[in-house]
Amino acid sequence: MTGEEVVERLKRRFQLGSKPELRLALYHRLGQLVDDVGEPALYVITEVAADAAGRDKPGNYFAFVVMRRLIERRIIKVPDL
Repeated sequence: MTGEEVVERLKRRFQLGSKPELRLALYHRLGQLVDDVGEPALYVITEVAADAAGRDKPGNYFAFVVMRRLIERRIIKVPDL
């Protein structure tokens, strides 16, 4: 799956929320990550998307959790403070 396909699927599934610019930027960043890293990033994204099912606000849950899980799995790095 390409990064653009990831972006389109996320937009269909979770919409753009109350802050569409931020949510769209997140989706594009995730799509780029899939293009750069591949399967490990895609696995985390699909895992969080599945976890979001049945939540009160699945789009908000997804946006909140996906980056944290990518950091936890060391797929993306956070600069030192």
